[in-house]
Amino acid sequence: MAEETAHLQNPFIIGERVYLRPLEPTQDNHLYATWLNDEEIRRYFSIYPTSDARAKERLEQLYKDGKHIIFGVALKSNNRLIGLVGLKDINYINQTAEFYIIIGDRAVWGQGYGTEATKLMIRYGFMELNLNRIQTQDMEENIGGWRADEKAGFKYEGTLRQAILRFGKYHDVRVYSLLRSEYLESLQQENQGS
Repeated sequence: MAEETAHLQNPFIIGERVYLRPLEPTQDNHLYATWLNDEEIRRYFSIYPTSDARAKERLEQLYKDGKHIIFGVALKSNNRLIGLVGLKDINYINQTAEFYIIIGDRAVWGQGYGTEATKLMIRYGFMELNLNRIQTQDMEENIGGWRADEKAGFKYEGTLRQAILRFGKYHDVRVYSLLRSEYLESLQQENQGS
């Protein structure tokens, strides 16, 4: 195993084709800023312009925040950083958190990397952070986002009507969640199937 991972850059959670690693503010700030400034991505995530300096500052701030965990999503084949994944608003009393993912590298969209990274982060949330509920929210128009959530096992709970204002229009937001019991049951079914 050590030889297989020796070429990876500071891996924390290793999957089949991707691995999750800590983001390095001074190294990864440019990609982070580029992704958040991308018109297609910011439509769903951020309306504020992000410079390299602001991205570095933001990443450093997130690492200091005990209620937020963020990882970079990197390809195992060449260590290329393709996105980020995180849990925010972690509530250790109620054992809940909100999940999010951004696959910022457009060249790899639609290849299943987001679903794999989502599954790795869910496993981390339930098995290492001992969460009971993980939720996620997707704008109604972000069909790829909510389909990936469904593939990862999230259950649709409902829609928040006109919850987000973007580009002069109010948008509905779909809310999904996954419970620890559902996650463990799906693991058991996978193990019985193999």
